[in-house]
Amino acid sequence: MSHQGKVCIITGATDGIGKEAALNLAKMGFALGLVGRNTEKISEAKSEIINATDNQNVTFFKANLSSMDQVRQLAKEIQTQFDHIDILLNNAGAYFSDFGKTEEGLENTFALNHLSYFLFTDLLLDTIKATPKSRIVNVASDAHLNTNMSFDNLQGQNGYKGWPAYCKSKLCNVMFTYELARRLEGSDTTANCLHPGFVNTNFGNNNKTSVRLSLTAAKVVGAINIHKGAKTSIYLVSSAEVDGVNGKYFSKCQSKNSSAQSNVVEDQRRLWDFSELLLS
Repeated sequence: MSHQGKVCIITGATDGIGKEAALNLAKMGFALGLVGRNTEKISEAKSEIINATDNQNVTFFKANLSSMDQVRQLAKEIQTQFDHIDILLNNAGAYFSDFGKTEEGLENTFALNHLSYFLFTDLLLDTIKATPKSRIVNVASDAHLNTNMSFDNLQGQNGYKGWPAYCKSKLCNVMFTYELARRLEGSDTTANCLHPGFVNTNFGNNNKTSVRLSLTAAKVVGAINIHKGAKTSIYLVSSAEVDGVNGKYFSKCQSKNSSAQSNVVEDQRRLWDFSELLLS
């Protein structure tokens, strides 16, 4: 399956499984539009990817995806740079142990982990749908299995706890994917999501020392390496085996059942409507 000339957009591409996916996809011949928020990391990642793959078609865009204004500007920049988009890999995300808000008044976890996926995808959707056999891939997590939707507290306003908030945001990723997939039926575009595994990355290192130490200890005991963690993302982006596959949840390159809560169609639609309302 040739990937020459195909454009893949990846968020969270300066580190972890996002950068690992970018390295592998660059080797396959994809033209890459990569998103990061740290200037130094962007420079380092771009040099590493080009030097390792000899693929010069690597463009980085700087944006803090917690800011919906920056997401909107990013989408404009990408559509100026690329006249078609074959793949959108929504990968950026973070864990926030303490409650905090963005400058726009949105809770940090919900803003970055869910709303950025929702808005960025929506803004690029016409370009993606105009590209034959295009794909949208959302990085979710089995963390979604540990929670249920509570629409009266999606932004943690009634008592915030970091891990439950993260789990809810990953549930939102799955439910958003399913509703998007349903809306894409009859088009030439598919949407799927995935669990990458518990991966030994810098995940959680934005938090206070006690949280960082706890996460580091957990990673030492039970985390998989970055190469394994990126495999399912790479598979869903590049494999001919998933041509036409739509609205599925994957782990270890195989489709699997997501939680019962994630499959409640009424709640999928309600989340979509709620997200649109917040961003209007």
